[in-house]
Amino acid sequence: MKANVKFLFLGIFTVMSLFSFSQDWSKIKLDPIKEKKFEPYVEFRHASTKAEYQTWKANNKFQYVKEMWYFSESFYVKRNVSNEGETLNEEIIDISRFESNRKANEEATIVMPGFKDVIVLLPTNKLIYKP
Repeated sequence: MKANVKFLFLGIFTVMSLFSFSQDWSKIKLDPIKEKKFEPYVEFRHASTKAEYQTWKANNKFQYVKEMWYFSESFYVKRNVSNEGETLNEEIIDISRFESNRKANEEATIVMPGFKDVIVLLPTNKLIYKP
């Protein structure tokens, strides 16, 4: 009897977890401007032609949203940290290149030589997707 009750609670917990997990993903809203900037990184990972990419994107909407979030929202650019250097164009940032610098529980700052701006990586515990 106790084993059945445990399995019942485990089953309810599992279903509730899956439901809340799917609800969280549905709340992701991609910024169309950032999406346009960072889509080439997602495209490069999945196809060699534009047609292949469009097919992949249409058939993998959930994966597309997760990856696009990673490439566009898992970091931010902190402006004018230094008085000298160029302004960093965020479109040139393939954030996966800096993944080894990401910390578990705190933001990590990446200084780019020659730029007055820095890249700030969200901590791993704040990521909703990591390749």
